[in-house]
Amino acid sequence: MAFTPLLPFDSFTDREWVEHTNTTEKIIEFCQNIGLIPISPTTPCAKQHNNWYMGACARSRDKYLWRCRTCKSTRSIRDGTFFSKSKLELRQVIDLLFYWSQCNDSHEHLRRHCKFASESTIVDWKNFMRDICATYFLLHPPTIGGVGHIVEIDESSWTKRKYNVGRVVNNQWVFGGTDRITHECFAVLVDRRDAATLLPIIYQYILPGTTIHSDQWAAYNNIRNGPHHYIHFTVNHSQNFVDPLTLTHTQNIENMWMCAKMKKKRQMGQHVTLLQTHLTEFMWRRRFGDRPFENMVRSIREVYPLL
Repeated sequence: MAFTPLLPFDSFTDREWVEHTNTTEKIIEFCQNIGLIPISPTTPCAKQHNNWYMGACARSRDKYLWRCRTCKSTRSIRDGTFFSKSKLELRQVIDLLFYWSQCNDSHEHLRRHCKFASESTIVDWKNFMRDICATYFLLHPPTIGGVGHIVEIDESSWTKRKYNVGRVVNNQWVFGGTDRITHECFAVLVDRRDAATLLPIIYQYILPGTTIHSDQWAAYNNIRNGPHHYIHFTVNHSQNFVDPLTLTHTQNIENMWMCAKMKKKRQMGQHVTLLQTHLTEFMWRRRFGDRPFENMVRSIREVYPLL
């Protein structure tokens, strides 16, 4: 079943969202409409009947069960769905999906609006959402640029001592690029910033024929000589922010790094082992920033198809 949202949920205010999801019945209907719960199970019961209907059940945590009209056997409405292994209420999960997609995912906001009992539940589910983003990119490897596009590339340090004081920490570099037209991007952790490390990443993420703008870091010297027929312009940042002759600059990717690090600052830092997952979430949001909730549902449906 193709996913066609009934209403523009990504543009909803919190009040409008609550009005459309404030009862168990509305939540179940909503999940059926967006394809996270089936209209009717497609797999038969234990006696091989396939004559299901949804019936009320006060003992069920979801207040409803699938019931077989022929043999009266029952099945949870979560069986074979994205919700099957979750102990949370359906409304809690759906609220989290909505608030996370809208970037209203501070722990305080989620505790208040989703009624989560513990911090660990919030952390686990936010990690799970980033895993969904990572799986999306495994299924749909990201590429940016192309003929007529300009992609800016740069490396950025993500672990620094403030004012060069405090304990010494290992420096973690991130290499990335952003397309000026689509604003899509890539950002990956790198151990080294040499040509042997960066050039294969460029070939992986940037389409042939792209015009690339960068600073004059030595690792970029052979970009023109590679197999992808890139057009390469550089700017000398020790002299200019914008090259006066070619108008080459890297201001868009510098702005991208600033935006990517804003969340890190709000969270008082991010554990280095989770840094790539946060970068992947950032990439996902740059791709689906106009309709994040709708596209998160699409991603969930692809990873967890209904049985």
